[in-house]
Amino acid sequence: MILMVRKMVMQMSKVTDQCRDIKELNILVQVLLNLALADIRKQGVNPLIVETYRSQERQNYLYCQGRTISEVTAKGINTTFATAYCCPRASKKTWTLNSVHKSRKAVDIVPQRMVDGRMTAIWNAKDKETQIIIQTMEKYGFEAGANWSCNPDSPHFQIKGDFTTSFMQNRNNKYITKAIQKALNKKLNIKLNVDGIWGIKTREAVNKFRAKQDYPFQNNGKLAKKALKDLFV
Repeated sequence: MILMVRKMVMQMSKVTDQCRDIKELNILVQVLLNLALADIRKQGVNPLIVETYRSQERQNYLYCQGRTISEVTAKGINTTFATAYCCPRASKKTWTLNSVHKSRKAVDIVPQRMVDGRMTAIWNAKDKETQIIIQTMEKYGFEAGANWSCNPDSPHFQIKGDFTTSFMQNRNNKYITKAIQKALNKKLNIKLNVDGIWGIKTREAVNKFRAKQDYPFQNNGKLAKKALKDLFV
């Protein structure tokens, strides 16, 4: 009986608990996030990682908040799960069952500071420190949920794209491409058009940077972990 209870508690924990471990993220997202966090701290802001990787079960759990059993089962969540976790009176936590958190390419961050003698997370998109976080995360190629026209989400930052261990042509998105183009301009003292399109000129600039750093395979047009870090530092 005790073992059964422990198993149930552990299962519920997997569904309800947030993962805040940066190492659970895609390796390229880790590199950019760590650079961004260091930059944010230099600006005097204390960032709090709220969530990184999210399982489908946890995404389903969040979708159940603020919705009825019939609403969530209509979206494909099974009745047993819906019965256990639906809470119509709660505020809605998410608008999707397919968050970028599941692909290990998203993170939620808010500032934290002392308020009335207590360290407090600040959930305010207009807060000055929140704005510093948003601007800095964008600098490192993250798409800011605060800028979405539909259902804005100020703590949310993501790097969508078909990439695994390197950024390259057709394995990126406009946000990270713009950040890379700006960084290439700074590192190489060139005037690459910052348009979010990874075309021939961007590929040539990547190869020029690779050659300058004396990397092996200087013309492969890729930015992997080391190259990405070297580009942004």
